[in-house]
Amino acid sequence: MKTMINQQNKIKINNVKNLNFNTVYEGVVINKKKGELYVDLSPFGIGRLFGMYYLQCQDIAQKVNVGDKIGVQIIGLDDSYGNLKIILKDIRQIDKWQRILECQQSKKILELEPKEANRGGLIIELEGIQGFLPVSQLTPENYPRVISNNKDQILDHLKKLIGKKLQVRIWIADPVKNKLVFSEKLAKQEIYEKILSQFQVGQIIEVKVVGYGPFGLFVRFHENPAMDGLIHLSEIPNELASDLQTNFPLGKVIKAKLVQLKIDKVNFTLKDLRPDPWLFIEDYFKENNVTKGILKEKNNIFGVVEVKVADIGEINGFVFEGIENLEIGKEYDFLIEKINPKERNLILKPVENAQIRQN
Repeated sequence: MKTMINQQNKIKINNVKNLNFNTVYEGVVINKKKGELYVDLSPFGIGRLFGMYYLQCQDIAQKVNVGDKIGVQIIGLDDSYGNLKIILKDIRQIDKWQRILECQQSKKILELEPKEANRGGLIIELEGIQGFLPVSQLTPENYPRVISNNKDQILDHLKKLIGKKLQVRIWIADPVKNKLVFSEKLAKQEIYEKILSQFQVGQIIEVKVVGYGPFGLFVRFHENPAMDGLIHLSEIPNELASDLQTNFPLGKVIKAKLVQLKIDKVNFTLKDLRPDPWLFIEDYFKENNVTKGILKEKNNIFGVVEVKVADIGEINGFVFEGIENLEIGKEYDFLIEKINPKERNLILKPVENAQIRQN
């Protein structure tokens, strides 16, 4: 008996570095006694279920027989007899998690109904496993835009979603921690990305006020599907920011300028409603044409030239040749060598013998 224990210990020690206490392994029942169960967990050794752990798992342990496959989690390296200490896991539960993980990996869109609601979100089940859909992962259509984040009003809003079919994707799936989190936003990610590609930072667009928050105004900039952004308090003129609800009633349509455009963050400003000149530069300038510009600064390598874009505004271009003959603060004629609006890059070259104009 002692030799067999030592052999088991040797197997266990040789493979201990490959053991993961958070992993559920599949083993074969090799012996069953009253209050004990032995499972072959090759190549790691023999697992033994006993004592308080047996009582915790007795519903599963009493149903299995010698030769049956069973899910096992290792909780200790030695039961004092050379066996691994184990608890049992229901293989049916493991199969459910496997299907859930496959749904997550394939980014499958699921149509599920919330069963319960709390102030933080919605309770949803998949494969008989309870999951959670946080408020932050709801789409704008279902997000509770309530005044002052009133928790009771949020809960009342979420209760209206119980029993309603929602399209979601799995955001987090952790079988070890029994954690399952859904996202309604993720189910529309590709649609959102396509819509956002139609907008540009610096663009002036009409938006509709849909809610108020501690940091500013929530505004809707696209319908079908609904997409919302934020106008931060710092981007609202002081005389208007002091009373948002009066100055910006729900449903009011206003003009705002895009200042940030990301899948998870779209921000606007009301302080500077001039359109970004770079959005229109190709309507007014072409490569190899001549334009006027004022030299604003220079060094031994390049100069910075301010170029006016019609009545829209000004942009900066760069000149690398002939800067030694240019004076700061004076206006010159420049040849446009390169325009790249996406990179906001304008390369200029002084026109020889051009007339110098004092700014």
